[in-house]
Amino acid sequence: MTLQQLRCLCAVADHDLGVSRAAAALHLTQSAVSKMIRALEKELDLEIFMRQGNRLVGVTEAGREAIALARRMMHDKASLAALAREMETDQSGTLRICTTPLHARYALLPAIERFVRTYPAVDLDIRHGRPADVLNAVATGDADFGVCTVPERIPPRVLTFDAYPMDYCLIVPAAHPLAMRKSVSIEEIAKYPLISYNESFNSGFVVKREFQRHGLAPRFVIKASDAGAVKAYVAAGLGIAVVLKMAFDPERDRGVKAIDTSGIFPVSVAKVSLRSGQPLRRFTREFISMFAAADLSEVL
Repeated sequence: MTLQQLRCLCAVADHDLGVSRAAAALHLTQSAVSKMIRALEKELDLEIFMRQGNRLVGVTEAGREAIALARRMMHDKASLAALAREMETDQSGTLRICTTPLHARYALLPAIERFVRTYPAVDLDIRHGRPADVLNAVATGDADFGVCTVPERIPPRVLTFDAYPMDYCLIVPAAHPLAMRKSVSIEEIAKYPLISYNESFNSGFVVKREFQRHGLAPRFVIKASDAGAVKAYVAAGLGIAVVLKMAFDPERDRGVKAIDTSGIFPVSVAKVSLRSGQPLRRFTREFISMFAAADLSEVL
């Protein structure tokens, strides 16, 4: 088995089983690509593609697994080459982070500002996604590390550890009947139209679950995936919302008032996710230490 065979396999899959298009992309002849695919199938004793005559018309179930493994091997090769280039210096390179928009905008911003000053020659590639997307990016090597609340299913080869706790608060329009209250009950919150995070994010799931646990069924009039949008809807008088405290700034968010909900909604925990066995550059370790409470020497 050679890397060139795996490259041909991935190229054929990427070009909708078009061998001629794959060959052109690889700057090879069509016959060369066909021979390498046949040789790979023979060596593995595995039929990867379904054929009608000389045409590829589909992918077998085993073939789908083989293509996925081939992609992973090609990605690992590229990552290894990039690592070799980047390890030449600990002062430059690219740090790839995958997180949710909420963490990127609020919790990680102070660390990002500090890191940019400390490592001006390191480029930050910050990608956003849902928690499941974050962990998948870490598992495939598309991100050096992730930050999010961890979903129930953690991909193989991914390890996680605590970064920081997250409390909730209730936000209401400045002129709302609850605006002057210092505390409220969950029953009182449930009486009003609610704006919430989408349940694919942990915050939305936690809030809805807590209402259900108390036998309450409030009306969720709007669901959103961005804290800024949630606050804007509340300020416009469209409802009230339970949000993470880190997303509220009394100086910036002047159209809304925050009310303490300690003891009503459980504290969530943001976690750092890393690919097991992945070597970490010094600047990656330092960035994580800027926001995470855990000692990396103890968890790795």
